Amino acid sequence: MELVGFYREMESNNSEVYKESIANAYARRGGYEAKLVSRYLRSGYPILDVTESTVDVISGSFRVPGGSSILTDGRFVWREDLATYVDHYSLSLPDSFLDCIRENDFKVPSVAHEHILDVSLSVGRLLGFRANSGAGPQNSA
Repeated sequence: MELVGFYREMESNNSEVYKESIANAYARRGGYEAKLVSRYLRSGYPILDVTESTVDVISGSFRVPGGSSILTDGRFVWREDLATYVDHYSLSLPDSFLDCIRENDFKVPSVAHEHILDVSLSVGRLLGFRANSGAGPQNSA
């Protein structure tokens, strides 16, 4: 699992995950098919839904409902609002991520449900969420 677009300006309390500055990604922007990449990002598998709205940390020019929600393609993981940053700013993205998108012809590949669940649990732990062992159906004895 590889993280993409987790910029420290978006979350100051988790420097282990939110390492890179968005200013660096903004300064090195361009060089890819922004509309196709944005569409790919929006079509990822949702693995963590967050109902808050996020605000553009570069210029404050947009808001994204559920912007800190998390999506995946089975290999990479990103925030919902990354697609909007790509639309507005063509932020620099890792070459390995762009190569993967192109290799998949800009379409999120099919991923086994079990793998998506594993990625979801890993991301949840990484972001500091903990599983509630009391949640879900209970067996009656």
